[in-house]
Amino acid sequence: MSQDFASGINLVSLQEAFDGSEEVLAQMLGLFQVQAVERMGQLNAHLAAWDTTCARTALHSLINISGAVRAYAMSELAKAVGEAVKREDRELAQTTARVLGQETERVLAMVKAMLDAARQNPLEIWNVPLVGLGHGITP
Repeated sequence: MSQDFASGINLVSLQEAFDGSEEVLAQMLGLFQVQAVERMGQLNAHLAAWDTTCARTALHSLINISGAVRAYAMSELAKAVGEAVKREDRELAQTTARVLGQETERVLAMVKAMLDAARQNPLEIWNVPLVGLGHGITP
């Protein structure tokens, strides 16, 4: 990664973008929850078959959805996998994809906690203790 980003979701950035639109955010987080799992599955299958065109498509989607929820480390890792694919470095692509998978799991744990809180009260989405769900969160 060219720049170091904290693991997980940048809650400050997310709140700056969605404060007052918590119900919209909850809908977006729900979509992320489904799409991230699907795209990671697709990416892993495409990398295993070394179908670089389809792998790039899955990566573009992962970059977009992770940026939308302010999961910047996840986005940067997806870009790094893409660079490895572009350089035809299969080993690096697969190794980096494993790290991306771990980061995706951290982000998904945070998203789940946020959605659980939002079901009780949409405003509680900002009060979820996310530290400890993975390697932490950008304050």
